[in-house]
Amino acid sequence: MNQEQPGVGSRVKIVDLLHSHARTRSYARWLLGRCGTVVAVLKYGTVALVELDGQASELPDGVRRWPVHWDHLLVEPAMPAPAEPATSYGTGVCVTGLKRLRHAVPPKQARGLCGEPVRPLMIDDWPMPFAPTLAHTCDECIRLAAATT
Repeated sequence: MNQEQPGVGSRVKIVDLLHSHARTRSYARWLLGRCGTVVAVLKYGTVALVELDGQASELPDGVRRWPVHWDHLLVEPAMPAPAEPATSYGTGVCVTGLKRLRHAVPPKQARGLCGEPVRPLMIDDWPMPFAPTLAHTCDECIRLAAATT
């Protein structure tokens, strides 16, 4: 029934019980349509142990975990991971007289996006991220960084 086999942690919905264990099939009218999470893979990968949602008092015989054949599970699509920014910039500083200006710096570079030579700000080997909302930040770097993300 499903396109891909669920793994541990997958959210599933029970849609059939034809090939599941006889005890599980005997509770079909209470189990069909219920949702839960796969907590283990059993019988050489043919059966998923599904922990049902809800309180034990509202489940058949108070049992939370049921062995269900994978073909009887509808896998809920996984939520897409949040998109990483296309380019993340570090912060670099340019000092001119008494004036310090923050710049957006591409990884492993010594020039800001605006072309100004800068000293990248590092914490150990990690570049400090560029924050366009801070005071004393180069307007050109803010504009160029916003255009690339």
